[in-house]
Amino acid sequence: MGYLFKAPLGSALFVGGILLFNVKLVSLLETGTCASGNTPYQISQPCPAGTGTDVLLLVASIFGGLIGAAIFAMRGDPPWDRDARGGRFGGFSFGVFAWGLFFTATGATSLIASLTSQAIQDSSGGELGGIIVGGTFLVMGVPALLIALGSPVKGFGRRAERPASMTATAGGAGSRGVMSRMSAGLDQTRAAQGLGSRLPWGSSPQSPGGGGAGGQIAKLERLQTLRESGALTDAEFEREKAKVLAEG
Repeated sequence: MGYLFKAPLGSALFVGGILLFNVKLVSLLETGTCASGNTPYQISQPCPAGTGTDVLLLVASIFGGLIGAAIFAMRGDPPWDRDARGGRFGGFSFGVFAWGLFFTATGATSLIASLTSQAIQDSSGGELGGIIVGGTFLVMGVPALLIALGSPVKGFGRRAERPASMTATAGGAGSRGVMSRMSAGLDQTRAAQGLGSRLPWGSSPQSPGGGGAGGQIAKLERLQTLRESGALTDAEFEREKAKVLAEG
């Protein structure tokens, strides 16, 4: 339930903060430079009513967007896809994406409004300020946005190229795995046959070679002799000894 609550709330606050910031930024650009309050100097252009509210809402939109981004970043994993952590959007950084989206959207809005709005062009300093803000914000936002969106695109490209190559690789790996297991089985069979040929009584528990305790002792002594002479390894000696003891 945390994901279902945090994801929509965080995204709504973040997007709403960006929209409110851009709306109030355009409004302040249309106002231009102005002054208000008690001052001993004559004010050439007093600020219109509501300018202070626009400034407060502009600041509040920044905090609202930051809070929304933080909530969305801590949303956790979706309850229906807990095992796909980072698999679908591997390498995607929400922080870089949020930074890039905010500055790119704000820079584009400021630049377009400054070049197309007659109210901003008629205001005192609004057009120049909007162009400066727009250019600066675009420089800060576009690279980050491209970096954030580049990782998922590369991931999708790699996954799109993977099926054909993976099919061939999987087929090759599967055949190699079967062949390696068959080869390992043949090697074990040959090793067992070679070991049986080196033993005086053969490797089969039912081979003739004496029965009872005396026969077991004789076989164990022969195994010890073969191990000391280097004809048997320690592992082969232990395995054959266990077979001899199991016969009794």
